[in-house]
Amino acid sequence: MSFKKDVYKTMKELVSVPSISGTKEECAASEKIYKKILEIPYFKDNPENLGMEQIENDPLGRSFVWAVVNGKENSPNSFIISGHLDVVGVEEFGHLKFMAFDVDKCTKRISELNLDEDAMEDFKSGDWIFGRGTADMKFGVALNMELLREFSKERNFKGNVLLLVVPGEESNSEGMIAAAPFLLKLKEDRKYNYCGMIISEPSIPERGEKESKRLYIGSVGKIMPLFFCVGKETHVGQSLSGLNPNLLVSEINKLMECNPDFSDSIYDTITPPPMCLKQMDLKELYSVQSPLYSTAYYNILTLKASYDEILSNLKKLAQEAFENVLKDISKKREKFAKKSSQKLKFDTIEACVVTYKEILSEVKSKHKDFEKYIDKKVKLWKSKKIDNQTIAINIVKATYELYEHKRPMIIISFIPPYYPHKYLKAENSENGKFINAVDSTIKYAAEKFQESIVKTNYFMGISDASYTGINPDIPLDELISNIVGYDIIYKLPVKELSKLNIPVVIFGGQGKDLHKYTERLNVPYSFEVIPELYRYMIYYMLS
Repeated sequence: MSFKKDVYKTMKELVSVPSISGTKEECAASEKIYKKILEIPYFKDNPENLGMEQIENDPLGRSFVWAVVNGKENSPNSFIISGHLDVVGVEEFGHLKFMAFDVDKCTKRISELNLDEDAMEDFKSGDWIFGRGTADMKFGVALNMELLREFSKERNFKGNVLLLVVPGEESNSEGMIAAAPFLLKLKEDRKYNYCGMIISEPSIPERGEKESKRLYIGSVGKIMPLFFCVGKETHVGQSLSGLNPNLLVSEINKLMECNPDFSDSIYDTITPPPMCLKQMDLKELYSVQSPLYSTAYYNILTLKASYDEILSNLKKLAQEAFENVLKDISKKREKFAKKSSQKLKFDTIEACVVTYKEILSEVKSKHKDFEKYIDKKVKLWKSKKIDNQTIAINIVKATYELYEHKRPMIIISFIPPYYPHKYLKAENSENGKFINAVDSTIKYAAEKFQESIVKTNYFMGISDASYTGINPDIPLDELISNIVGYDIIYKLPVKELSKLNIPVVIFGGQGKDLHKYTERLNVPYSFEVIPELYRYMIYYMLS
């Protein structure tokens, strides 16, 4: 069987496992991958080079899979090929959702759904295959597995090739976060030097493009600010005497949503402005009382922006929002007073913006058992399968309830997950050979295949590359102190990441419409060109 057919067969097998992120099927996918690699004769002879490591305290019991092939010539240089095994859901496939994990059936029948012009053109061409996980990214995992099989037979390189397959990328990157300490231990125990890494995410078209063949040398970061608004309760019959926190959140949303002031830019890349991911008040039951708490959290993408810069801008925006609301209420009170011919008195409310770190510090100083109290609460919330973001909101609420200085305010914090931005810096001499390998691979693609691959500064889709090392210019300690529930519901292996700092690129097959029912993968480029380019880059680095 040809290499292309081997990859295709393995990809179909992997796609057939419906490993939707956050489900037990992720475990099934890990087991399938482990067992297939175990069938390779090399690993029967070298069992110490293959493992399936369970993620500590993971409620689903998920694992990541790793495997190492040692070259015939010894060298500490070790090249990593990595991908994630989880996928997003399939509800949007409608009546075809039960065949979304069958490549052949899905590709044959996808035209039964409403396809846009580009998707229909690709369908008719016969060069594209459809189905959940084809592009994102069961192909990449299958390719890496079959390359490992090939390398295990030939072993004509100097050093080591390491395969890493992780779960949870589509949720909170639990797999890669757990893998980081393992990679460091492997590095220290075996004296490895991680000289380069490919994360096999597909290349996707950028705005205005029909197709895309790219190699990304950086990955966008992500930070999620939470605005927790405390109002002043009142009865609906006295609406002007209180402060509805929904009004505060509404004004924040008006100022924050799609605000280009929060777009980050470097080189020729700019991030899209932020978007509200969730907005709600915390009133649980109907009553004619106004809510006391309301919240909203946002998605902010970063390329170089510092934590201090982002926090400063958030504080300014929150202050503006609060003042705008107070001015608006004041005008409405005056108008109502004139209309009703009543002399009305209202309590004075002043704008107040604080950070979660500030109120937490005071609460902890006065409540010595606070951490035990929160731990108990978190265990209860986790037992109810509440997501980390909502748990974080509940923690802020529980903290404020113990805060002495109760008054209307906006509390600013950050909630998980956090993705540091990552970039392959040319000025770092340690990255020199890898950067040369990247450039040489692109040149090789043009010469041998007449393929124009664009070296692109940042992958804008969020990726596991964020957890392959931490840029020293990111003040993680300060950031972590304002992440709600850090060490309780969420934790980053900061020390390990600072020691790893693996040079990484994102480079894979050609895909389109990731996370949509029209997700698809280009067969000729992905199966014929990409494998050869992987071989070229890996041999370049391990020569």
